[in-house]
Amino acid sequence: MEKLKILLIMLVPATGGLAVSAYILALVLTPTESALEVLSQLLTKGFPATFPFLVLFSSLLFLSTVLASVVGVIYFLVLPDMKTYYAPGNGNGRENTAVVLKTLKPEERSIVNVLDAHGGTYLQKYITREADLSRLKTHRVVAALSERGIAQVEKYGNTNQVKLAKWFHDGMHQP
Repeated sequence: MEKLKILLIMLVPATGGLAVSAYILALVLTPTESALEVLSQLLTKGFPATFPFLVLFSSLLFLSTVLASVVGVIYFLVLPDMKTYYAPGNGNGRENTAVVLKTLKPEERSIVNVLDAHGGTYLQKYITREADLSRLKTHRVVAALSERGIAQVEKYGNTNQVKLAKWFHDGMHQP
């Protein structure tokens, strides 16, 4: 709820700035007419064909800047939660692992279960057999798990040795 308040506080000045920019734009374009009339014409009828390209371009640039700012604010409000999600030693290993397990696809879950049954480390060629997946499917799923930080892959002769990440494996076995 606190993040929502911060976001609203940041959006109010951005909206006010947009309104002030539109009002100034209307004043600059038509100093003889009322700025409010010009603004209402722009909102109801759109931009006229004789509207200067530079003004239209600058308006679009300003709008894209505001949009990028909003996306940036949302990103930085959500990102710290994602970082603490994977932080080792944050005391929520079991909860973090449980949440990640819920997001796994069936093939990913079967590979994680095979790894867990063998102490967290196993050769990929044996994982293929026990998970009843093709070599290609196993390779792709293991690569996806590795990319997400759930497993680590090391070359081991003709195959790979796949190991569950410590935070994940420990989280599976905490009381």
